Amino acid sequence: MAPKTKRMAISSMLENLSAKDFRSFGVQLRNRKEEPRVPRNKVEGKDYLDITDVLVSTFTEDGAVREAERILRELCLNDEANDLVKETGGQSSAPGSSDAGGSSCGAAGGSSSGAAVEDFLKNNEADLIQKVTEIKDKLILDSLKTKKVIDQECNDTIQKIGSLGSNEGDLQSDKHSAGQNVPVDFLPSDLRIL
Repeated sequence: MAPKTKRMAISSMLENLSAKDFRSFGVQLRNRKEEPRVPRNKVEGKDYLDITDVLVSTFTEDGAVREAERILRELCLNDEANDLVKETGGQSSAPGSSDAGGSSCGAAGGSSSGAAVEDFLKNNEADLIQKVTEIKDKLILDSLKTKKVIDQECNDTIQKIGSLGSNEGDLQSDKHSAGQNVPVDFLPSDLRIL
């Protein structure tokens, strides 16, 4: 079997990323701070073949491998980065990256790692806030249910509405639309604003 070209190796690596990692890869590529910058319309909604073309046409084949490796390492996908480097027969552009022991992913030491975390937080702020809100809502509901402030039926109704951010009127309208008797006076006044 013939060895893979750099373009094929990049394409294969992108194809094998999870949907979440592929999306994150595209966000990191789009949000490059240095030149050459990649426009949003070249990345968003594109598949792995399109992204491969963008990488190679923007950075050349050698540069595309280095850029893909850099992005993978920023995303803490060190195994994928190492595989890409190995498949393309190149040397890693990241110091100490040939083994897992050299990884600074998730560590507080390296400035590039800190920048990657900062970029990740900035790029995923809305999703992260939504996740934290969902977890907070679930914890509050579980606590209220454990303390027998609400019963399972009320818990289910609140979850069906979608968020504890709903006001008392939403609970009342849900009660009428579902034909159920949903108590809304069960929460202490300071918890009703949640």
